[in-house]
Amino acid sequence: MAAEAENQKGFFSSPHQEGKDTILKVVGISKRFPGVVALDNISLEIEKGTVHALLGENGAGKSTFVKILYGIYTPDEGEIYVEGRRVTIASPMDAISLGIVMVSQSPVIIDRLTVAENIVLGVKRYGYYTRVSTAREKIIEVSKKVGVKIDPDMEVWRLSYTQKQLVEIVRALLLGAKLLLLDEAITYLPLEEKKKFYKFIREYADSGGTVVLITHKIPEAMDVADKITVLRRGKLVGTVSVREATVDQIRTMMFGERSGEITYERLLPGNPTQPILEIKDLWVRGDFGGLAVQGVSLTVRKGEVVGIAGVAGNGQKELLQAIVRLRPIEKGKIIYDGVDITNKTTHYMRMNGVGYIPDLPAKYGVSIENNILENLGVLPNFVSETINWGKLKALAFKLIKEFEIKTPSPETPVKFLSGGNIMKVLVARELTTASKLLIAYNPTRGLDEATAIKVRRVIKDKVINQGIGALIASEDLDEVFQISDTIVVMNSGKIVGVFPADKAKREEVEHLMVM
Repeated sequence: MAAEAENQKGFFSSPHQEGKDTILKVVGISKRFPGVVALDNISLEIEKGTVHALLGENGAGKSTFVKILYGIYTPDEGEIYVEGRRVTIASPMDAISLGIVMVSQSPVIIDRLTVAENIVLGVKRYGYYTRVSTAREKIIEVSKKVGVKIDPDMEVWRLSYTQKQLVEIVRALLLGAKLLLLDEAITYLPLEEKKKFYKFIREYADSGGTVVLITHKIPEAMDVADKITVLRRGKLVGTVSVREATVDQIRTMMFGERSGEITYERLLPGNPTQPILEIKDLWVRGDFGGLAVQGVSLTVRKGEVVGIAGVAGNGQKELLQAIVRLRPIEKGKIIYDGVDITNKTTHYMRMNGVGYIPDLPAKYGVSIENNILENLGVLPNFVSETINWGKLKALAFKLIKEFEIKTPSPETPVKFLSGGNIMKVLVARELTTASKLLIAYNPTRGLDEATAIKVRRVIKDKVINQGIGALIASEDLDEVFQISDTIVVMNSGKIVGVFPADKAKREEVEHLMVM
């Protein structure tokens, strides 16, 4: 499992070659947001033909750094040099003209268009022109390299998360990327799919391309990178060669004394009692009319965590949305705490002790224009005509401290927080809501290693000590194995395997996920 992966480093990394040309150099880069210094005097060089991983805890400044390179943000101070020439990058168009292209964790493509149409539209947006036939050829060529079959004429909504990420990479290559910025773009792929991407990244670098890889997973960086740079609280801690680094060394650079808290042993089992949630022969349609959930039946008991393993796009999202009544049910029944809630509302679920962590948390989980206090104001205890702001502020300070949310104050608008800290706000609120049941989709997505493990422990403690039930779908198998009492595997909208967590074998689970 994770511990085993940590001991296997550099599977796809090539011996670092000294004296490579510098493709990117930044000198004294600083960036401030209201009440926050996101980057503080960062100087760094990236060598051509290498994979350079960028690591750091939540709020360390990683995403801010690559957004500056991609022209989404402009630095307050500092200089940027590309291939020895000082440049100003004021927009993504400027970045692309310099050969810098970013692929983010969430694919930015249009579901109703075909793969080839998305590619053509994506490159035309930046002043590049190509024919659909050319795009089709490139898609076929690159997908063969990565080992994932993609039909260029297929509508994007039919693709898996893995395939959508490939579409984004193809677009980047058609834009002439010399420097590819991967911002958590491969973190949640199954191991076998991830290895295919590692191979592609390595070949891309060996042919002269350069990759800056942002990830929270140290083994992932050590598997594919040549060098690793660590940021902490906006400052540069240091850069190390993968050949000479160890997992413990990098963890200490990232977390300091907190590094000792990181362990991947399975959390203590709960003490399951009577059912809190029963799903019986559930059928649910997806966004485009097809059946995303097909005949699913499962039970979650009080004092139990049921973990759903599966590649994104296999019905997990639609299943969870149907349970919390955000999606209509085609057929079947849902029993919650002894009550048939098949035709109840989302409001009923929340007012009766159900917390929900959705996919795309910044889009569906929080209001980024509002501050932390206002986002907590939707808690059931505060939903009334008059909000007790004093009581709410006291709770906000408690949650900020408990979940180590890096923010100047509870009145800070959520949009000024890092992605990881936005996720902490959501998790803190929904765990407070979940007095009987937690429904969660990737509850630690975007969290650094130490914080992710802490959140899993908080969830498990609540399940054990307060007797709530939890149904958690996650594409991170380390998470599923660490937190679950029962593991359910979903593939193509169906349950294809159910295992007691202490008897589940990772290889068997992964096989069922991708078969």
